[in-house]
Amino acid sequence: MAFDQTKDVLNHAREFHQKLSVFYDALKESASKERTRALLDYMSRHEKYLDDCLAQYEEQVSDNVLDTYFKYGSESTKITAISEFEIKPEMEVADVVAAAMHFDACLIAFYREMAQRALSEKIREVFENLLVMEEHEQIELSKQMLGFDSL
Repeated sequence: MAFDQTKDVLNHAREFHQKLSVFYDALKESASKERTRALLDYMSRHEKYLDDCLAQYEEQVSDNVLDTYFKYGSESTKITAISEFEIKPEMEVADVVAAAMHFDACLIAFYREMAQRALSEKIREVFENLLVMEEHEQIELSKQMLGFDSL
């Protein structure tokens, strides 16, 4: 049985954003269409931004909350591996949008489960706040994607 502190779970989410940034950046090299490359560049920068936001949020959370343990850690609730996502040889804008929505849904499910597993109200609140933030991010991302799709 794995035990993680709240800060470990938050670091797990930050690592996911960092890996997504690298993932989108790597895909950019193989994309032949300028529009797709521009979207992948935007997504890479956006994931870096989300990583920074999560780091700032973590700084606002009390050490007492960050040091609290979960009975079952983030290892038992893995965020879907990026490598499990099917990558097409020639990614189109729609494929990038599908990938982004898939990964957002994975994070939303992760935050929801961690909120449900929280043993205290303060920790539940941390993950519920992140859940709301990620759901809002998904809506904003959808709006941005519509803009890219109409270019």
